[in-house]
Amino acid sequence: MGGGRAALASAWIYQWTFLCLLFLLVSCGRRELTYSDESEILLIADWGKAGLSEQEGRYGATAIFYPTNGGTSLTVLMGDRSRKSVRLKEGCYDIVLFNRSFDDFSSIAFRGMETHHTLEAYARNIQVKGTDNGKMSMDSPDELAADCVEGFEVTPDMLGNYGVSPTRSMEIQSPCQLCFNPRKLTKEITATFHIKGMNNIRSATCTLGGMPESVFLASGKSSERTMTQQFGLDKKNYLPGSQTEGTMSATFSVFGFDESILHEVHFKAQLVDGETEFVEELNDITVNLSEDSEGTVHITIDVICGETVPTVKPEGSSGMDADVDSWDEEENRDIDI
Repeated sequence: MGGGRAALASAWIYQWTFLCLLFLLVSCGRRELTYSDESEILLIADWGKAGLSEQEGRYGATAIFYPTNGGTSLTVLMGDRSRKSVRLKEGCYDIVLFNRSFDDFSSIAFRGMETHHTLEAYARNIQVKGTDNGKMSMDSPDELAADCVEGFEVTPDMLGNYGVSPTRSMEIQSPCQLCFNPRKLTKEITATFHIKGMNNIRSATCTLGGMPESVFLASGKSSERTMTQQFGLDKKNYLPGSQTEGTMSATFSVFGFDESILHEVHFKAQLVDGETEFVEELNDITVNLSEDSEGTVHITIDVICGETVPTVKPEGSSGMDADVDSWDEEENRDIDI
């Protein structure tokens, strides 16, 4: 009787041991399938040569992963625009990284998001007018910088690598990282207008034709489609010793500039009488392109206005601008009361 009980107990022990081993094997298999089909990739972006203003540091960045097999793209928002970890499945990817997010721009919108080479930033606020291709942008585009990495491959030996947090020394050698060096895609133009009779101008706006309406983020190339861009002249400087002649200027952003094509310039000023508009089509234009040590392109446009702005009486004046020099000599007379 005792031998039977011992045999039964031994059988139960073997059975429970077998079930435990089976459970552990199944658990390991599930963990392999659930957690090891992805690789943790560290994104590192160096914005040192992007040429962006200091205020851009308040924003994050966006990285878009496009599987080369045509699968669904993955958009990753980076609160810290310099570093971000993301998990990717095995495969090959083309990645575009740019400053801010899609919704952070006021004067830029995006289209062509199906593939990395068609992703395009374009002017958001465009009006239809009788100008270049019937399109006029009313705003200067926000600052935009981007970089593209093509053919980044996540291989089987990179899967399941997220058990240990990466250190700085590991980052230098690790294949599980992506490095970006964004460059500025928008260009800055400084336009200066030389004007006679500038004292009669209250405010002035200009339009510049033949400007690209968009730029491609992956290649950095401007679109061949053009538009007219409007900008205001917000700086006024008189020539030394003159109260009537000087320059009005402005600095604004564009998606690019092709110096090989004609750029029509239209000047319109509201004069100080509050009624008169002075308009001129300008042809005497000098364009200079220069590049600094960091590769940032600077564009300057120098324009000479051929006509003199007409003299008008300031709004609110009485119109009685008597010239004292033309008065007769002083004469004293008695007045009878």
